[in-house]
Amino acid sequence: MKKNASIIMAMLALSLAWTGCNKHGKLSEASKFKIPTGPVELKLKWPLGERVLQSLEVKQTSEVTLPNRPAPMKQDMTFGQQYALTVLKDDGAGGREIEMEFLNAKGAMTNEGQGPVSFDTAKKAPTDTGNPLAESLTKLIGAKLQFFLDASNVVQKVDGVDEIKNRFAAGAKAGPGNSLDAMFTEPYFKQMLNYNRNLPPNPVQPGDTWPVKLDVSLGNLGAMDMEYEFTFARWEKHGKRTCARLEFTGTVKNKPMGNSNPGGMTIAVQDGSVTGVTWFDPEIGAVIDTTTIQDMRMTVTVPLPAAAKKNPAAKPLIVTTVMHQEISTKLDSVK
Repeated sequence: MKKNASIIMAMLALSLAWTGCNKHGKLSEASKFKIPTGPVELKLKWPLGERVLQSLEVKQTSEVTLPNRPAPMKQDMTFGQQYALTVLKDDGAGGREIEMEFLNAKGAMTNEGQGPVSFDTAKKAPTDTGNPLAESLTKLIGAKLQFFLDASNVVQKVDGVDEIKNRFAAGAKAGPGNSLDAMFTEPYFKQMLNYNRNLPPNPVQPGDTWPVKLDVSLGNLGAMDMEYEFTFARWEKHGKRTCARLEFTGTVKNKPMGNSNPGGMTIAVQDGSVTGVTWFDPEIGAVIDTTTIQDMRMTVTVPLPAAAKKNPAAKPLIVTTVMHQEISTKLDSVK
């Protein structure tokens, strides 16, 4: 798990591109929304004072090819994360200040021929104390960020990133596994709350389509380009709510990094594809549920340390991962 922590963090960043809101407290109430005969605007609403608990769940299977290994190693990984969102202020012009608090995270990984390695930040200490992913996420728990959204629900600024950086710096040890915090930059966190990125810019009706292009930051690991086509498939009951069923397909590829990564690590994505469906409730102004399936081949190249470069026979570490992910995002409660 230690060798693949950077890969996991990269995939979590991609997963967050599909996070949505599920107004659980209102799902038990029947919709009062009447299906229109023409186009309707699908717009997010952030009521002042609202507090929601939101969760992300990822199930991943992969085959990892390592140097000097005759066959790929099979891995199974599950990951869950929960955080709270509280609408603190209305700026009077349609913008909002929203606080995000990281509450807990847990996960488990099983490598072929080895027992499971797991962690749960709700416990006093992770069960895998040598796991850089668990250690990083444990430091993240309890941290708070303030997001400032404009009237179009676009995140303009994030406060609190430096405080999170200080959490990672405290007690940090030298080593490649401790570079994970480099991903936690303002662009990385901005994409977490840009929920409107997948919604159409204009009123739509069943049968309409629109393109979506996302640039997902991976910090010093570069970025991913995601291009999709969304289709308003139909109006559909989801539980007791009347929702717009939005289906999407698309591709994922890595963005050229240039010299953005001082450590020299590079990521290349081939055959990246995504399909999924999201349910948007126009009455409460939120995505209430999203399911996503991702498939891709990812190659991570780790350069030689300075001392090893003196050996002409030494080669960079190249790890290739063929990956399948199923992602679910929901809200656990609303107050």
